[in-house]
Amino acid sequence: MDFLDESFIHKVGTCKIGASKAYNLVSSMKGGFDSRGGTAADFKNFHRDLNCKIGVKDSQMVVDILTNRKLCFSNFSFEFKKDVDDHLTGLFWADDTSKANYKEFGDVLSFDATYETNKYAMVFVLFTGVDYHKRCVTFVDGLLACEIADAYMWLLEVFCKAFVKPPMMIVTYQDSSMKKAINFVFPELKHRLCMWHITQKLEEKIPINVYNHSDFQKTFFDIIWNLQSFMRDLELSGLMRTTSKSESMNNAFSHFLHHKSNLVKFMMSFDSAMKKQRHHQSLLDYQSTTTTPNLRAPLAIEKYASEIFTHNIFLDIQKELYKSMFYCVQEYVVIEDESEIYVLRDKKKKKLIDKNVNEDEESDDFYRNSLPSHCPNTHYKVVFSRRGDSISISCSCMLFVQEGLLCRHMFFILNMKEYDEIPSNFILRRWGKDIIANGLLRKKYSYPHKGSKNECLIQDAYVILRLSINKIAKNEDELAKYIK
Repeated sequence: MDFLDESFIHKVGTCKIGASKAYNLVSSMKGGFDSRGGTAADFKNFHRDLNCKIGVKDSQMVVDILTNRKLCFSNFSFEFKKDVDDHLTGLFWADDTSKANYKEFGDVLSFDATYETNKYAMVFVLFTGVDYHKRCVTFVDGLLACEIADAYMWLLEVFCKAFVKPPMMIVTYQDSSMKKAINFVFPELKHRLCMWHITQKLEEKIPINVYNHSDFQKTFFDIIWNLQSFMRDLELSGLMRTTSKSESMNNAFSHFLHHKSNLVKFMMSFDSAMKKQRHHQSLLDYQSTTTTPNLRAPLAIEKYASEIFTHNIFLDIQKELYKSMFYCVQEYVVIEDESEIYVLRDKKKKKLIDKNVNEDEESDDFYRNSLPSHCPNTHYKVVFSRRGDSISISCSCMLFVQEGLLCRHMFFILNMKEYDEIPSNFILRRWGKDIIANGLLRKKYSYPHKGSKNECLIQDAYVILRLSINKIAKNEDELAKYIK
């Protein structure tokens, strides 16, 4: 076995690939099992020796790794705690990219714990939010030895120390330890339970004959999912109604984390998962800043929205704007003092004939997502007032309050008033382009350690080798010369 083979075993291990699969992959890339290099037994022995070398030093090595990161980067936060027997019971870390994401998108977050990510059965805790592409973003990570209130209190306290500013709202599943810790550390925080978990417990709480009654289920789920009194008046509460964001991130991390991993391997696997998440965020940034989405309406305000919002947010805006032209009808208007109060009605769904709209977009899901599903009414009150250059506009559907996006009813009024731009006070910074510096997303967290310079040079040499081969890959004569 050579250095590249050993390095390959080490790196693919962070993606849940064991020694046997690593051997098969290397053999395939080298052209066959009879190529020069180690045997399958050599690969397994190296993997075993690597784990043995870590051995009982596992937790201390992770602490040393994170301590080193803190020394290298002043904005890196790291805390840990041990019990009386010197066993690691709590671990918390957050780098400057996580802090930048939290600063912009940490208004509402999900707090969730998952299991089977390491061989010590430590609980992996994720703080997850929604970024400017409406995708999951990981803010904070922690490991806890047990799920008791004191452990969660410690984690939330070090969270406060690292981030200073608390979120506006936090969503969790129904856990008494979490609830106690959140109430203790964040007494003023809006704490809401995951609605999906609430609905899952419904069958346990009521008689089966009542639960199976179709009218009951329809009425109950309308009340729950329309947020009549649960979250409806909370700013940006529509971004996080359930812990599904955290569960989605748990699923993403599951491709890298393994329940038999030691803590060193866990940390490396976690770093790989975060690199993938940030790479995807960077790609979406690039797409939003270098391409122009398709426009559907002959309105200047649509073009304006496409220039200031990220593509994913613009698509939500576009749906509301498009529906404002076809689904909203003005019933009447009342003038009170300096305000104009409009009552609008949503038309019932009709199949639109539009060459620019494909069948998928005209599906029930498309219509449901574009309708203000958070409010079951068909009539909405829009209050409009103008003082000088500033305007105020609000709608009873509460979409702007819950998601920070203008609804179709507000667009109906703006179009009627011939606005070519969205008023600046209705453009949330969190939905704009280029909020997070691209350098932060592409930042490689390489921390000085013994042999790191040599490893970096080898990686650079490997990249140069690949580029060289790619340039001549289709030229047989050049390839022959290169081999000589």
